Amino acid sequence: MSPGHEPSLSTLPSDGTGRLLEQTLLVFLGCLLTGWLGMQLTPAPSSPAVFWPPAGVALAALIRFGWRVAPSVWLALAGLAALQGGPALAIPAVASAGLLGASAAFYILNRWGLNARLARRRDLALLLLIGAGLAPLLSAGANVLSQLALGAVAPTRALPVLLQLWGAEALAVVAITPLLLSSRVPSSKPVSLRGVAGPGLLAVASLLSGTWAVFGPPQTLLGGSPWLFVPALLLVWMSLRVTSFALSAGTALALLVLSSAATVSGLGPFAHAGMPVEVALLWCYCAALVFIPLLSHTLLGEMRQDRARWQGALDASGIGVAEWDLNTGSQTVSPHWTQLFGTQGPTQLGEWLAQAHPVDRSRALELLARLKSHDDDGRYSEAIRLPIAKGREWCWHELSLQVLERDPQRRAIRLQATLLDVNWRHVAEERQRMSVSLFQHLHEGLLVTDTRFQVLDANPSYCRMLGEPREALNGAVAPPLLTPTLLRNGIDPLQLQQEVLDVGHWTGRVRCSAADGRVLCLELTVSAIPEPIGPQRYYIVIVSDLTQQLQVQELLDHQRSYDSLTELPNQREFKQRLDIALRASEAEGFMLCVACLDIDLFKRVNARAGAAAADQLLVQVAQRLQTALRSAAQWSDELARLSGDEFGLILRCRDAAEARRAAERILNVLRTPFPVAGQDEPFELTASLGATLYPVDHSDGETLLRHAAHALYRVKRSGRNNYQFFDTEKRLRNEARVVALGRMQEALDAGELQLYYQPKVNLLEGRVIGVEALLRWNHPERGVLAPAHFLPEVENTGLGVKIGDWVLENALKQSAHWLSAGLDLLLSVNVSARHLQAEDFGQRLRELLARHPETVAQHLVLEVLESAALADIDATQSLIRQCRELGVRFALDDFGTGYSTLTYLKRLTVETLKIDRSFVQNMLIDNKDRALVEGVISLARHFGCQVVAEGVESAQHASSLVSMGCVFGQGNGIAVAMPAAAIAGWIEQFEQSPVLAGRQPDPLPL
Repeated sequence: MSPGHEPSLSTLPSDGTGRLLEQTLLVFLGCLLTGWLGMQLTPAPSSPAVFWPPAGVALAALIRFGWRVAPSVWLALAGLAALQGGPALAIPAVASAGLLGASAAFYILNRWGLNARLARRRDLALLLLIGAGLAPLLSAGANVLSQLALGAVAPTRALPVLLQLWGAEALAVVAITPLLLSSRVPSSKPVSLRGVAGPGLLAVASLLSGTWAVFGPPQTLLGGSPWLFVPALLLVWMSLRVTSFALSAGTALALLVLSSAATVSGLGPFAHAGMPVEVALLWCYCAALVFIPLLSHTLLGEMRQDRARWQGALDASGIGVAEWDLNTGSQTVSPHWTQLFGTQGPTQLGEWLAQAHPVDRSRALELLARLKSHDDDGRYSEAIRLPIAKGREWCWHELSLQVLERDPQRRAIRLQATLLDVNWRHVAEERQRMSVSLFQHLHEGLLVTDTRFQVLDANPSYCRMLGEPREALNGAVAPPLLTPTLLRNGIDPLQLQQEVLDVGHWTGRVRCSAADGRVLCLELTVSAIPEPIGPQRYYIVIVSDLTQQLQVQELLDHQRSYDSLTELPNQREFKQRLDIALRASEAEGFMLCVACLDIDLFKRVNARAGAAAADQLLVQVAQRLQTALRSAAQWSDELARLSGDEFGLILRCRDAAEARRAAERILNVLRTPFPVAGQDEPFELTASLGATLYPVDHSDGETLLRHAAHALYRVKRSGRNNYQFFDTEKRLRNEARVVALGRMQEALDAGELQLYYQPKVNLLEGRVIGVEALLRWNHPERGVLAPAHFLPEVENTGLGVKIGDWVLENALKQSAHWLSAGLDLLLSVNVSARHLQAEDFGQRLRELLARHPETVAQHLVLEVLESAALADIDATQSLIRQCRELGVRFALDDFGTGYSTLTYLKRLTVETLKIDRSFVQNMLIDNKDRALVEGVISLARHFGCQVVAEGVESAQHASSLVSMGCVFGQGNGIAVAMPAAAIAGWIEQFEQSPVLAGRQPDPLPL
């Protein structure tokens, strides 16, 4: 609880009900014992005591414990009345009278808010008036009345008895009640031996001097006894120097009891004064003794409260106070001072000032020296930087020094220092200086306005932007924030205000006029200045002038988008406009003609007339082309310069016929001669134009331009001075072929290609002599595909060569496997014309054969088409010689379908001729085909070649071929192409029972 706000009687904490018995017993015994003591201090058996302690104990008990101890007080008083030997009927009356005064005093003091600690003069006055005045008077009056009623006191003795009872109880209340109440207030200071020794010696000295005064040599009061004043003086000294009220009050109480006992015993100076004077003098003396510590306690309590209040006010305001005694070097500091510098800081003033910042230290020490001078009694203040205990950071403080006391020689002996933390003020001043400097030198315009945008202050940059002095702008609405200006820029002033309220700021661009008529483009940022309480009052407006920046940006955008010579859109801008036109075409359903136009042989003009004349000519071309364009309210044709002498056009049309008419119109406007300044004769020009139609050519803008350029290239190759449109169907076919090639490459990479093998047999002997490797595509969706479904797309490309290499490599691996397994089979592999004509075919074949045993090459037969072999007969013959060196044989496939002559056949030294299947299949029904087959067989016999017939479909085909002299055959009637894993089993089955693949039950004729 803070000083200055002490508890009243009603707010004193009460003890628990569990201690009621203990409290009752304590009060009962206290009243009895002190009452017995009072009974010993009775001058005569029939007279009241000069000091009645139970009155003080009863009041203290009620204040301390409340009404619950009232019965124990009454019982104790009744017991004391019985011990005094009065009438039995008087005992309850005497006990009730004693309790009446204490109860009345407690009730009144409680209602009037007595502070139980007696730390105020008001509380002391209440205790004296109510506790020591009214309460004893009520008790004494009630007691006297009861005794008068019982006849225990004569009426003539009523007043003296009343006064004696009142004085005894009043003295007890003053001496005992404060002492008992002080036991509730624990001391906050630690007890030390040194602290106890001094007060103890003073107490002993007081008691010894009092004892000597009353028990020493007999002296009369009128004769004067100096020893009577010594205890009072010692009590005054003790009360002022000792903080413990209980010690000084206890000492006074002991002196009171000692003086009363001596007087009752007829000793001391008061015993010779005679009754009732001696009692009155005793009371006055004793009252003075007990009042000295009580008054000192109250006055010191008020001083402590005042000091605590002032100290609290100083601490609350952030002011630390310290005092130094320059003679002893002692230091007294306030709690806030300790909080600032800690408890371990220097105690000497000079050492403490030495902690100041080096820049401020000399000024602080000079200030101290000035104060210590003999003639200076002033108070000095200085702002210095001191280290704070937390973090040891330098903080600004306002230091005030003054001299509190000087000795007779005018030397300072006591100094006081106050410290006020003003770091916030210095920081605020620094920020204010920075803000002022920023406000004045900021490149952007800066305004402070009210909520109606009326200018309160403007920086120089804003004044320069608007071209008006600051005085003319202040007080008026900022021109960029005028309502008409905002509305012209599409800004709602109410929405602007609302956004500032909701978000705290608003940013936007406005165009307004300066004082000199210039049009400014300004970017505004309006921000609200937060208010701690209440609505917003001020806005900060930051103004950036974007006029020059936007002009430069517009110029750069124009340069990026337009040709500097013709002022036509450049290629970048043309592509953007083309994309827009394509979207419009999709939405509205019209056709677009995208065209590229190139001036024919323009380099000659440049070389003949020079660059300047060529530039003039290009400008005239651009102007004429613009005259050929059409436009309407919602659309217009577009023209752009794509490069040197090439122009791009976007023409709107209904159909292809209208697009052709537009192309002719554009070319016609360029056929008129062009006069050029500085040239004798006008220039005659022609142009070529390539175009494509959208959405017939349903491509993006970039692709449409490329297609138009392809069409333009074809025009130039066909003689110039004309126009052509891009062939969309041809493009689609090319794209399909590209897709097919890509899919075949994926099939090759993914392992989807597979080799099947078709046997070749000796028809006469019923024996298998070899197999032909045939390519198949194991398509994941379409199943197994024959070469006719995919080879025509790739056989004349580089991919066809890669596939041929793959076939050779895998066929050789399979041949090596069969040979190692004991299958002696000739392996025929078809070689395409493109593969055969590759420059590295021989080298590649040599490398593949080198990976296998030599017998693999001796079992390899390369089959080439007759047309491919005769395309370059010399190269073919050279390749045949190379292959024969490796052991490889050659066969001429599909013989009879080409245009070979006997001379060519003579030069091609092949080992085998294969009769085309179309002749063999039809020879049974067509005599001409039969004659051709007979002719090939006869020709092969004369040239020493082996002949193999393809297309053997039945036993009749086989019988006819054997009869004609051809004993080797191949066809589906014998066996269809099968995977490599099935060959061995088929051969074993066929050679055991040679039938035509199960088609004919009869064996082949021998």
